[in-house]
Amino acid sequence: MARVQVSDEVWAAYRAGLGATPVSVALGELVRREVGRSARRSASDLQGVRIALEDARQLSGELASLIVQLERVASAPVCSADLDPLSQDKRPHWADRLH
Repeated sequence: MARVQVSDEVWAAYRAGLGATPVSVALGELVRREVGRSARRSASDLQGVRIALEDARQLSGELASLIVQLERVASAPVCSADLDPLSQDKRPHWADRLH
């Protein structure tokens, strides 16, 4: 088992963002993505390039979906509650509106 080198605040935010997803599953996905990134950068034979290309396409689809969500949030009308000065801990986070 490894110790994750982030602050307690970052770790708590990560855990909260997982919802019902077990940490082991989420960390496994992060490892899979890192291995895929490495494979995409180092692919040299034809089969490796094909695998890296498919992985890059999947990642591109995920990013396109995220861009659509962020554009939707960015173009949403601003309500006066968003403009009220709130204390730092009560200010809504932009990611809260992505669900």
